Amino acid sequence: MFEEFHPASRTRIIRDSQRIPRNLIHERNFVSSARTPHVAAQEYLRSFYRLIEAKAEELKNLHLPPESDLTDAGVEYRFISDKRQFDTTTVSYQQTFFGLPVWEAGLAIHMQHPKDAKPPKDGQFRIFGAQATRHPEIKARKPSARALARLQEIDGATLAKLVGGNGKRIGLDASSLTILHRRLMIYRYEESKRFIPLGAGTGRKGKAVASRGSTFSLPPVGRGIKEGRHYVVAALDFRLDTQPFGPLHWVALVEATTLSILYMRALIDDVCGLVFRVDPVTAAGGPLPAAGNRALNPRRRSVTLRGLRAPVGGKHALNGKFVRIEDFEPPKAKPPTKRKGKNFDYQARTNNFAGVNAYYHCDRFFRLVENLGFPRASYFKATKFPVPVDHRGRFQTPNGIEVNGHCEGNSTATGGLRNVRFCLADLGDTANPIGVACDWRVVLHELGGHGTLWNHINTGLFKFAHSAGDSFAAILNDPDTELEGKRRFVTFPWLIKDVHRRHDREVAKGWAWGGTKDLGVSSGTADPKGYQSEQILSTTHFRIYRAIGGDSNEPSMRRFASRFMAYLILRTIGSLHHAHPPHHVRDFAAALMFADDGKWTSEGHAGGAYGKVIRWAFEKQGLYQPPGAPKPVTREGAPPPVDVYIDDGREGEYVYKRNYWSSEAIWNRREDDRGTSHQEPVPGVTNFAFVKIKNRGTRRATAVTVKAFHSRPSAGLSYPDDWRSMSTAKLSAPDVPPDSAREITVGPFAWHPSSRHDCMLMVASAHGDLSNVSRLHQGDAIPDWRLVPHDNNIGQRNLFAVDATGSKALLAVMNGRRIHVKNPHAKRARMVIKPILPSLLANRGWRLEFDSASGRTFSLEPGAARDVVMRLKAGEEFTAEEVEKVQHPAIHVEIYAGGILVGGMSYRLDARMEAPASRSC
Repeated sequence: MFEEFHPASRTRIIRDSQRIPRNLIHERNFVSSARTPHVAAQEYLRSFYRLIEAKAEELKNLHLPPESDLTDAGVEYRFISDKRQFDTTTVSYQQTFFGLPVWEAGLAIHMQHPKDAKPPKDGQFRIFGAQATRHPEIKARKPSARALARLQEIDGATLAKLVGGNGKRIGLDASSLTILHRRLMIYRYEESKRFIPLGAGTGRKGKAVASRGSTFSLPPVGRGIKEGRHYVVAALDFRLDTQPFGPLHWVALVEATTLSILYMRALIDDVCGLVFRVDPVTAAGGPLPAAGNRALNPRRRSVTLRGLRAPVGGKHALNGKFVRIEDFEPPKAKPPTKRKGKNFDYQARTNNFAGVNAYYHCDRFFRLVENLGFPRASYFKATKFPVPVDHRGRFQTPNGIEVNGHCEGNSTATGGLRNVRFCLADLGDTANPIGVACDWRVVLHELGGHGTLWNHINTGLFKFAHSAGDSFAAILNDPDTELEGKRRFVTFPWLIKDVHRRHDREVAKGWAWGGTKDLGVSSGTADPKGYQSEQILSTTHFRIYRAIGGDSNEPSMRRFASRFMAYLILRTIGSLHHAHPPHHVRDFAAALMFADDGKWTSEGHAGGAYGKVIRWAFEKQGLYQPPGAPKPVTREGAPPPVDVYIDDGREGEYVYKRNYWSSEAIWNRREDDRGTSHQEPVPGVTNFAFVKIKNRGTRRATAVTVKAFHSRPSAGLSYPDDWRSMSTAKLSAPDVPPDSAREITVGPFAWHPSSRHDCMLMVASAHGDLSNVSRLHQGDAIPDWRLVPHDNNIGQRNLFAVDATGSKALLAVMNGRRIHVKNPHAKRARMVIKPILPSLLANRGWRLEFDSASGRTFSLEPGAARDVVMRLKAGEEFTAEEVEKVQHPAIHVEIYAGGILVGGMSYRLDARMEAPASRSC
């Protein structure tokens, strides 16, 4: 792909490998006052058609639909639909030639429509951009009237002969072919895409390779058919029986002159089935398992059942690489099978539906583990695959009428997972059963919790808690959940009637390590199986997840945090050994921190970023009580003995903080005058930086040192690669007392800023409390977004005061400011710059934009960077007095890479600044 910027329209143009424009992304939305989306799209195309390299005459019939018969028209674009979703509309146009639609070619215009009117009264559509699948050049011959007539007269018997069937070929029942619909189109012939037999794969150079399940091959095309040429075809939708697939729907494109089949596909891709991808409550707030099919069926989704083995006797069974659905436990429930080519589609309240879900979710779990970087052969070394799974089994009752599930191991000598069985999700209507295997959370509990333990400690249970299964269920389902507020913390929301588990348990109510709900305290009485302790563990794990991004408003941040926590727990369990399993939760906490020290090599993440967060999360849940503390535990544990920190507003703790780069415990002075207020740096001369250090530990911090770094105004940086030491690179500091109310000042650090808005980074260490940067291996680097907010020893200041004594002063100081934007990820990322203005400015029409040399959205290769220049667009005037009435008014610029917040810059409005800042950077 190629990317360029069109300065006049402030548009990014994305081109394909042939340099054909495929996407237009506008820095400034095109605004239309049209009354309908269709008219707005027409206005837009007539303004921007040159950027997609269309011609003005091709737009003359935008209001018309494609024709059903040939005309003399050349290339045109004809209206086919406008599709509204929430607050956006996509208007689509079909490319046409001879008035006929060109196969899979056209334009799509994306816009935001007005919110206050349906349909809008005054327009104001804001168009984001366009996508083009148009063919840049079309040259097709018009068929003769006779050829067209013959094309229109094709019946089932004729088509059967054209596709190579004569009634005698094995696997094709030509007599069953029935044409359902026909239409004329234009098609560009590509031999490699002509036909892929059912069950085929892809061989060298992308050519189709027949495999088992292939039933016939097409005859060669006529001599006149040339690669890359356009032809008039009849698109025929038809039904045809093939063995062993049975009746399938197909589409064939038949060329008018030669009657050659230029393209043919069966309208299936693989064996599919209907499942609950997540339980209905997580997905949509309901319904509960007691509901009937009428309410439950709409929550089913079609998915590909991956890894199924080749059919036997023309039938597919739910038997694959990882999982085999069997009936090895009462009650009797024969696993479903389907003829090849048929989908495993069943109503929700059936054993068969439970069987499909059992296969899909169990297979899904093992694939997740592999996707996170753990090879099956080593992580599940003691397990024989495929694992037998009974979708309608029993555990504690003879007939399986119970809400339950169970993982069985081989033995405590050999370890490994032997089988899995699932019971019911509802006991109200057992004649029409709904299986608990339909709940992805339950499968995560069983396989993530017990299945993993059987492979590493030769038992399915921890000694200090039931398992980590609830943690997997809570964390992996949280990023995209529809649940909010208190409901977010229900671990099994679909099974709320029978399974009362939560992952926000309160220490004061006994849900502490060492509290009355802890297995170590209540063992043998209230919680013999450790279900209550498991909720303490899931609450602890969930707190870590929330701190490292789970509480972000950005779905990508939550998904990253979710994946990382799943990886971390799996890695920790994988590090355990049956000869010395963790007897106490403190052992597991330590193992979790050790696991974090290692690199996540398959994802390219350095280790050592979250150890302090892990320790803090267990502390908050009552672990690490000081000597002599009351028992049972009803309060948080103690912090580390020494815990020096640079305050960023969280007082040394690790609740999620979106803006981690605005620590006011770091400041600059232009003279070494020991002043305590921040002054904007002056480039090119010696400045003096200071930092305040506190200690939330229980002992005096000694041997305290601070290292000081700076960088030009930037976001997306990595340590140490992108930071330069100050002239005074390191200073020793006095001891810091164990009192978070007291602080010491360290400095001055002499330094020479490159701009007035240079970023500053301070790294404190003390005896017994090193910064996480000390965990980095030689040559390793770690991005700031993972490092800074998760290590309270580190403080960063990208916060600057800007003159807001009036509109002109603010414009003078902000316009022309540069931010160096870098992609810190190991793969190419879409960069997004998100400006956030204080309400005082936003409500008065002020806007922050970026110059034509960079833009607000662009892509960067790993480690690549680009400078962006800010332009503040004035709205209504404001006064210094109005600024002073606003609490902490600031302009924030957030930088995202692949949906991850990787840094930012903040500019606090100062209504008392004596003189405006220079515009130089």
